[in-house]
Amino acid sequence: MYKFSFVILHYLSYDYTNDCINSILKNLFYDNYYIVVVDNASTNDSFDRLNEKYKNNKKIYFLRNEKNLGFAKGNNIGYKYAKYILKSDFIILLNNDTIIEQKDTLKNIINIYEINKFYLMGPDIIGLDGKHQNPQSLSLLKEESLIRYMNKLKFKIVLSYLNLDGFASYIYGMIKKKFKKDLIFYDKELVNVQLHGACLIFSPLYLKKFDGLYDKTFLDMEEHILYYTLMRENLMTLYSPEIKIIHREYGSTKTMFKSSSKSRRFRYKTRLESTKILLKYMKNYESEKYNFMII
Repeated sequence: MYKFSFVILHYLSYDYTNDCINSILKNLFYDNYYIVVVDNASTNDSFDRLNEKYKNNKKIYFLRNEKNLGFAKGNNIGYKYAKYILKSDFIILLNNDTIIEQKDTLKNIINIYEINKFYLMGPDIIGLDGKHQNPQSLSLLKEESLIRYMNKLKFKIVLSYLNLDGFASYIYGMIKKKFKKDLIFYDKELVNVQLHGACLIFSPLYLKKFDGLYDKTFLDMEEHILYYTLMRENLMTLYSPEIKIIHREYGSTKTMFKSSSKSRRFRYKTRLESTKILLKYMKNYESEKYNFMII
């Protein structure tokens, strides 16, 4: 029987992480799985409360980082624990704001893997607004597209000082929605597409070849780097609508207007820095890939 490990990166929010853990414990009809919760140096008591609540549950392991390592490095702590200590066959990186409701999730993953032999799979991720978030893209981004995206982020940083970035994003989103046709079919299995980072399912094939995620970014662009790597190596990614999870993040409009201009500016800057790292990674791929690929 295949062994699964869920890696959940925790930061500050007790309720989100607790609900995510509970959704796994209550809903899955499969015995051979574990949950690894990695605290990314939370500055409140949320991690201690989680640890206390689940301390007697032998399926759950709690790890604590001394400082906030960001998304990739933080998840890699849990990934390596699941791979080398728990000897997992499959590792699922799962955002703490997700909910699993399908009871046969893990059995479905096994069945799909036996047929397709994928390296990385992503489920149908459904937001609270009912929108499907997977797959993110059907093809690789080109360098000129990334440069345009960087210029857009720089403009947003300037607008954020005037508190106009939220409004500008809202208008841009409305225009984009009106004129851009949706070409992605969410009800069909798709091969070699870019997958959303809220739920990444790594198969035994991936575990043999990689030690987690490329870890030079702090936040954002991890999925782009992962997709670029797998496509360069001719390794399969798979989107499957047979697996479904709920993603409880706020809709983009709510988030933009609810968060402070300072916090939004921080996200723009981290995205800008991560995009620069992605461009560098693409240009120096043959040497950079060994940051997380096993030789």
